[in-house]
Order: sequence, then structure tokens, then C-alpha cells
Amino acid sequence: MSLQSPNEKQENQKSNKFTDFANKTKSKWGTLSKNQKIITSVVAAVVVIIAGAVIYQGISGNSITSVVSGSNLDVEVNSAEVIIPYDNDDSSTYVAYNITLENKGNKTINFADIQLIDDDGESIASEYIYDTSEKFTVLNVLSSGIRKGKKRTGYLVYKVDPDKSKDYSLEVEYYAQDDNYENETQETSVSLEKVDVTDNRDKIIKLVESYVNQVFLASKSTTISSSSAVAFNPTTDQPQVTTLAKKSDKKSDELTLGNDIDKDKNSYIERFETKVSALFDYYTPSESELDSFVNQYMEANAKRAQISVKVKELYPTTAKVTVSSKVIDISNIDTYDLVRSYLEEATGKSYSSDEAIMQDAEKYIFDGLPNYFGTTSLTTNTSEDDISLALEDDKWSVDSSDSEKNYGYDSLQRSMAGDFFY
Repeated sequence: MSLQSPNEKQENQKSNKFTDFANKTKSKWGTLSKNQKIITSVVAAVVVIIAGAVIYQGISGNSITSVVSGSNLDVEVNSAEVIIPYDNDDSSTYVAYNITLENKGNKTINFADIQLIDDDGESIASEYIYDTSEKFTVLNVLSSGIRKGKKRTGYLVYKVDPDKSKDYSLEVEYYAQDDNYENETQETSVSLEKVDVTDNRDKIIKLVESYVNQVFLASKSTTISSSSAVAFNPTTDQPQVTTLAKKSDKKSDELTLGNDIDKDKNSYIERFETKVSALFDYYTPSESELDSFVNQYMEANAKRAQISVKVKELYPTTAKVTVSSKVIDISNIDTYDLVRSYLEEATGKSYSSDEAIMQDAEKYIFDGLPNYFGTTSLTTNTSEDDISLALEDDKWSVDSSDSEKNYGYDSLQRSMAGDFFY
């Protein structure tokens, strides 16, 4: 028995694949009618091995264009990004390659398949991806060809093994067909150089942590510019993420938040203060008193709340993130204790009317509630709110719009106040 080198082994596999296909075609040829033969013709499988379509571990965001120039087909890899599809397997890693296929010849090009091939010669089929935002679609070249002089650009997604990420190549099977349904075999084999994979999974998490800190945990008198708040406690059961891109401490590598933080924070505070003010029938807190109340709640939450962020979906220009939270539950404060304290303090005082008594009592309770923020229990159930992000002008923005369809963000506002308002 002779030993084969990996290259010889792969060449034999390709040769066997071609032979099997040709034999099957010949066996079916005799059964076709004349018209069927004209229409169907003999489709010779052409395997174009784009050797070296390697998932090189490169600095995130630096895409290196790779081009295969053949006699009639150009294949260009524009970028490669790690994505997280809807309803994905947490243990799997998906990479979306943005490619351009250009027909440089005079005949229509049809594709049999475009696969990843690992170092062992095993093929990996592309994945069909469903994006709940309907903004990410995969390139479908199998159902329709590319006419002469035309090009198509889009994404192809593959499930990869991060431990073998340097061992993949891209394999394209295609054939050329003219207007008379005659096929002409074309072969092209050109190596691709480095292809950097952008991996934003951790960066999206940090971006959302920073957003939550600045909008919901930083009071008007406090500035939190990063995700270093005590409130962030990662859950122990989250899957370990294998990062394909190199780690970098460069600030330029960080994602930029596009939201108007002050606007989003004020929206949350205004909603919170409206509910607090509505609690009382006789006492009307001033604007400064309401600000102080909510500020104290936010500052206490920054120290006590338990918050974690998980990326649910991630695509090149959109993302959906789940924010899990347990925060200070104002409804659990023992207001009867405050009432008893007030009665003891009010004993012996004189009031002009019953309304004056009630007004004084409600003010006492309002002023006393923040004293319990440091000790009252957190919400019993963990809230899980899905929020959406989109990339525009090189900035990622959380969808904080006041829209009926944006119920995830509306729910996050409520959750960060302990479901105190609806």
C-alpha cells in the first residue's frame, strides 16, 4: 500500500468526484429524448479550488480583499465576519463571507455548489440563515446563473471549527452555458491571500453594557463611561466564546455608540418620575425632588443590580441582544414601617385640615423611600428584554425609538425600574 501526500489525496478525491459525476451523467444520457438532450446537455462538474481561503486571525475590521481571476469567472472575497444566526447553536461558530462573483466571459455561468473544504478534504455546505430583522440575506447563486458581463455580490455563511480555522479553502463548482444550452467547462485555480475575520461578539456586549450603564445606572450627577459598574455580573452558565480575531487594546478597535445618551436617559427618567409623582394623592413632589429620588435609585441600582448581556443575533449591520436584569424592587419596600415612623413623629403636631395631615404624611413617605434602596430586596424574577442595534455611519445604535413595535426597549425601561411603571 502506497502512502499519499495530503495534496495527492485531495487531488484523487477531486478526480473521483468528477469521474462519479461523469458516469452518472452518461448513464442517464441514453434515457433522454432529443429535446431533453438539447435542453439538459452534459453538465461537466468543474471544481475550482480557491486554495488558501484561510480564516486568518487578523485585527478586527481590517479586511484584505482576495480575488480569483479565471478565464471567465472572477471571485472576490470582500470581507468575512463572525455572525450569530437566529436560533443558533451556542457551541457553534458561523462566518459570513461577503463575496462578489463576476462573469467575465461570453456565456451564462451556472453554479453547482460553493463549499468550504477543510484540511482533511471534508466539505462544509453553506447555511441558510433567517434574520428576524429581515436585513441580512444569503447569496443564492444555485437557483439562477450569472449572465455574461454581470456580477453578483452577497453573503455565504458557513459553520466553522475555530480550532481548524486556518485549514479551510473555498470550493466553487460551476459550468458555463450559452444561449443554445450548450455547456463549456472552465477551470480556474488561483490562491487567495489572507482574509481577516471580524469578530464583534465581545465588542457588542461591551457596547450594550456601556449603554445600560450610561442610560439606566448613571444618575444626572454621575458619569459612567464604561461597563465597569458593579451591577454587571456575568452569568456562570453562558457559553464560552472562542474569538477568531486577535485581541487588541487599541481604542480604535472599539465599537462606537451612536445613541444620544442624554436623550435616552431623560426619556427613562421622565417616565420614571411621572409614575412616582402619580403615587401620591395629596403631595406633589417638585421637579428637583423627583430628580433626586430617581438619581438615588439609579445610583443604588448601579451598586446592587444584577445585569448580564448576551448576543442573541449578530449580523454585519444589525444585532439583537438580550439584557437580563434583577434590580431594586420599590414595591417590596415596607411602607407600613414608614407610616408607623411618621405617626410617632407627628404625635402632638397640629394641622389645619385632614388634607394637610395627608399631605405631610405623603411627603414623609416620599422622602423616606430612598433610605430603603440599599436594603430592600431585588426583583424576584429575572427580566429578559431583547433590544435591537443597527450599524449606520460606522456607529452602532440601540433602537430606543418610541414605537409600538419597539416593545423590547419599552420593556427594558420598565425592567430597569423594577417594573415600577407600565
